[in-house]
Amino acid sequence: MMKLSFPPRQLSRATQRLLRAQNPRFPISLQRTSSLSLSPTTSTYQQTRPFNLSSLASLLPNNNGGNNNNNNSDRHRTLTAIRTLPYAPTPLFTVISSVESYSEFLPFLTASTVTARDPATGLPSRAFLTVGYGPLSETFTSQVDCDRANWTVEARSGARFGVDSKDGQSQAQNSLSSVFPGANEGIFEYLSTRWELLPLEEAGPGGRPQTRVQLEIRFEFRNQFHAAVMGAVEGQMAGAMIAAFEGRIRQLEGEA
Repeated sequence: MMKLSFPPRQLSRATQRLLRAQNPRFPISLQRTSSLSLSPTTSTYQQTRPFNLSSLASLLPNNNGGNNNNNNSDRHRTLTAIRTLPYAPTPLFTVISSVESYSEFLPFLTASTVTARDPATGLPSRAFLTVGYGPLSETFTSQVDCDRANWTVEARSGARFGVDSKDGQSQAQNSLSSVFPGANEGIFEYLSTRWELLPLEEAGPGGRPQTRVQLEIRFEFRNQFHAAVMGAVEGQMAGAMIAAFEGRIRQLEGEA
């Protein structure tokens, strides 16, 4: 009997580790196999069900736990997180409006450079922000609005807001390629982050002032593949960013 065998096609190790981290029951290996056996009296053909991108997406969890309120529809996402911190709004606003230091403490942000400032306030008005996870990254030209009167800081990127993200990519590629690696790979159609501070009248423990910090992140993935890959961590983004922000303010206040 003659037997023809075809080598299995396996998922990459990185993909397997990601899926096992999110689902402990995920098998050690997923593979696609084919075999063909021929004999004078019998002929058999066997092939497992193909493993495709939609299968991968179905295995990634929809993270809605913790402090995040996630409103997800296809590639559009809205993530929110709220936390009350024992600080007055002024030092909190200082940290949030220091866009140039974002990459030093915020997860998923690998580079941040302020390119323009408001001539009246000196606060950032435009910046390059590079967002990335694993092998995916993208550099945006972001319009930054810092409103001290209302304690808000918002960064908006993408054509939806009248800001061309490709502008940031081309400039990064031409003159800042060493600072913004992988800037032309493209994850998002648009990206918006909005910080809002609300001073609370009630004092905290020890009579310390309290401020409610709210972060809202809105974005749209460029395609379903990016949505599937980032889906493993997106539900934790807003909460992780506020936690990192809290750690930063503690460090600056000498409490870390």
